[in-house]
Amino acid sequence: MHSVEGAVIACAGLGSRLGMGLPKCMIEIGGRTILSRLVDSLRPRVPRIHVVVGYREELIIDYCARHHRDVVIVRNTDFRETNTAHSLTLGSVGFSRKVLYLDGDLIIDDGSLGAFVNRAADVDILVGTTRAKSSQAVFVTTRDTKDGHREVTGFHRDPATAHEWANLFAGPPSLLRHGSRYVYECIEPMLPAPSHDVELFEVDTPEDLAEATSGVATFASPA
Repeated sequence: MHSVEGAVIACAGLGSRLGMGLPKCMIEIGGRTILSRLVDSLRPRVPRIHVVVGYREELIIDYCARHHRDVVIVRNTDFRETNTAHSLTLGSVGFSRKVLYLDGDLIIDDGSLGAFVNRAADVDILVGTTRAKSSQAVFVTTRDTKDGHREVTGFHRDPATAHEWANLFAGPPSLLRHGSRYVYECIEPMLPAPSHDVELFEVDTPEDLAEATSGVATFASPA
């Protein structure tokens, strides 16, 4: 198995369901942007970080120039006509081994992310799951494995289950090469696949933002 070669953070979307008029990664919660939380947590765990920008890209580019000069900026100029899978595909260019893929609207407990990266080094593909709590969840069906871990056997909108797709996974760069569908739909042909629970909040709607704001104080931050 290979360790994780790098991370791709998808920050190109419009964030229309949140309706704040700026990229979701630039939202401040607890005095820190979501992007800074992700980059600071990833930096000691992966050698390279790609940030894919599109909507109001100048905000993120300027912010990274001032605060995160070590990240690689990747532009998705077709962000209005494409989806997250396409952004992640663009961001994976230059990687040859295992990549950590994640949405730019995730607030992740630092220790939980570290455990996910460590586990990802032991398997070809690792799917992130989390306790079901977001307002527009894609639920997962899981089962126990003989080695004491769990694996995802399906994604679905209905019926509701205890866990949902976390918009976080690790796998080869080739997995999303034809990314015209939702990310989880690109993963579906690989199921069943190992899974790992992660403590996080996804900020996709005003309801999600309110829950994240009240709950993030319980999360560990990078030292």
